[in-house]
This record gives sequence, structure tokens and C-alpha cells, in this order.
Amino acid sequence: MSRAAKATFTASCLYAVGTIWFVHRAQDQERASMYQGVVRDQERRAQREQNKREYDETRALHAELIKEQPDINEIKDK
Repeated sequence: MSRAAKATFTASCLYAVGTIWFVHRAQDQERASMYQGVVRDQERRAQREQNKREYDETRALHAELIKEQPDINEIKDK
């Protein structure tokens, strides 16, 4: 084989290997990025559930406090 043919073959092999490496690296990064979306969704869902629990507790406490308060009309009549 001539020197030019060897250089062309080597360059072609290096280009192919580089392309394959780049594609695999891009796929790994994309997979990691997609997984981060799943993690964020789980965190959002957990935060939403916690907010709902706190809201329900606050509503229950508010209802309880309203029951405990005396009626203003009764106070005025005395």
C-alpha cells in the first residue's frame, strides 16, 4: 500500500472511531438529562403533596378555631 493510502485509511478509521465515541457520549448525556427530568418531577410531586397536606392541616385548624370563637352577636347582646 502506498503512503497516501495508509494515511487515508488511518484518517478514515480515526474519523469513524471519533464519530462513534461522540454519538455514544451524546447519548449518555441525553440519558442523564432525561433522568434529571424524572428526578425533578418526583421532587415536584413530593412538594405538591406536602403543600396539600399543609393546606389541609391549615384548613382544619381554621375550621376548629372558627368553632371555638364566640359569636360576635352574642357578645354585643350582653
